[in-house]
Amino acid sequence: MPYTPPKVWTWDAESGGHFASINRPIAGATHDKELPKGRHPLQLYSQGTPNGVKVTVMLEELLALGHSGAEYDAWMIKIGDGPQFGSGFVGVNPNSKIPALIDTQSGVNVFESGAILLYLAEKFGGFYQQINRGALRQ
Repeated sequence: MPYTPPKVWTWDAESGGHFASINRPIAGATHDKELPKGRHPLQLYSQGTPNGVKVTVMLEELLALGHSGAEYDAWMIKIGDGPQFGSGFVGVNPNSKIPALIDTQSGVNVFESGAILLYLAEKFGGFYQQINRGALRQ
């Protein structure tokens, strides 16, 4: 009989310590919770950690350069409280880590700060240099 993972996981034992509630030996959602959605094309789910701030800085720089498509709604994900394990967040980022971004215009979900930065740079055509890989081989 094939294994089917549950839609929502349960876990009763904590390993102790300050981060026990956010470091779990399971994957997937632990509770049903939809993500809030705003009116702008980009929805950012993050917190003021170094990785979380990188994306916000990039979005603000894009807006300062006049890219109106970079308007975003920012939603606080307090990782110490566990909202990253909700079904809505896990649907965007199965790794349950911040930051995560939804581009409502393209329908693309992007997670991990570096991937989001690259996605935004390519989408808006800036903040990175195209490399001619053929020239590197010469």
